[in-house]
Amino acid sequence: MTRKISSAAAVIFIMVFFTIMGITADAATTADVKLVINNEQVSADVMPYIQDGRTLVPARAVFEALGGKVTWDEINYIVTVEYDSTTVILKINDKTAEVNGENKTLDVPATINNSRTVIPARFVAEELGFLVGWDESTRTVTIKSPETPVVPEFKGYVTGISVEEGNSKTENTVVTVQLSEALKGTEDYSTTMLSSPDRFALDVKGFQLDSKISDLDYERKDSPLSTVRTGIYNENTVRVVCDLKEASNPSVNLSPDGKTLTITFPTLSTYFNPMEDGKLVVVLDAGHGEATAGKQSPGGLMKEYEFNRAVAAKMKTYLEAEGIEVLLTVNDDSDPSLADRCESANNSDADIFVSIHANAFGSGKDWTSANGWEIYHYQGSVLGNQLAKSITNANFPGLGILNRGIKTANFYVIKNTYMPAVLIEHGFFTNIDEVELLRSDEWRDKAARYNTQGIVNFLRSFN
Repeated sequence: MTRKISSAAAVIFIMVFFTIMGITADAATTADVKLVINNEQVSADVMPYIQDGRTLVPARAVFEALGGKVTWDEINYIVTVEYDSTTVILKINDKTAEVNGENKTLDVPATINNSRTVIPARFVAEELGFLVGWDESTRTVTIKSPETPVVPEFKGYVTGISVEEGNSKTENTVVTVQLSEALKGTEDYSTTMLSSPDRFALDVKGFQLDSKISDLDYERKDSPLSTVRTGIYNENTVRVVCDLKEASNPSVNLSPDGKTLTITFPTLSTYFNPMEDGKLVVVLDAGHGEATAGKQSPGGLMKEYEFNRAVAAKMKTYLEAEGIEVLLTVNDDSDPSLADRCESANNSDADIFVSIHANAFGSGKDWTSANGWEIYHYQGSVLGNQLAKSITNANFPGLGILNRGIKTANFYVIKNTYMPAVLIEHGFFTNIDEVELLRSDEWRDKAARYNTQGIVNFLRSFN
């Protein structure tokens, strides 16, 4: 629908065009310039003005002409403008404007002129997202509203939304969206992280909402969610909005059959309580197995699984001495699938998951100079990062090798376990010096003791 725009707004957008095109009022007049807004030519009766090379325009004229709501705080000299989903807060003589909670810098500050609040035209154009064009042959400025999104072809219905709540010992809370028809892939849905307030939106294209679905509220204090609600983004796009209690970095996955989308959120870090049930449980995952291809140093001097099993066994002994229950994902020389390792951990009601590895560089057939220790957690996991920091601090400087630091990755076992999880690479078995350390029982014992201390420090920090 074409919105009628006042003549005052017409002049405003002429000046926006001049600002964008690098033309000032000193270099061109508006008398011979035509203005077409949404295919309708308009005239003007209110003039903006130039200050410090920038065009300033009346805030109320801009936003009210475009259907916005403007309020004025005469005590604090603050104007608040609401337009669609955007809220702009401007303070007189302050070069910082706030847009949906985010600070943005103005070229010149908002000011008062003849009892009216005026703001830089460029700021208005950029924040409203209008389309501006210039036809030199007719000296015509064209202003168009943003193009209406193309409505996707109808495919099916969103038939169900459910939530599997995590708890103070399980890091993930999962929102599941069920579909009547299969999606092809990521091109059929999109995600957006929004702020002020924090919320996460999933748009499912080509779908309508089943009438039986209603919004869901959550009372659990440790849940990252306050509400899961649904709406129609456009005629054939369903939007699922998850209102959050703190900023998050959820992961979204599409099932193999294309009919289920899952959104996975980490539990609120402030409510993680491993002692809630009166016991501490750690899952140790010794990576790989005797027959795992390629996981050995040049010439077969050491197989990685040997190191992983030895360190995990020592850590089990030290953790149990601290009164901590330990579960192993593997008890022999076999190499369970990554899915099986995660399943055993997720079924254990464990507090944390630690995967033990040694590193390699290149094909593994030749010695290389790559060296050092590093630890990984899943991107966005607040608790995973805290666990990684605790283990790192316990290992260094005492471990005596290069600390390559804390990193993030999408490794299967740290992505698909429900509790805070890390994966430790203890050194390079493709480095001729470090492989001797990795083979040493004394060094393995040192690594196990340091890892244990980091785990204990992390778990007991929540008491």
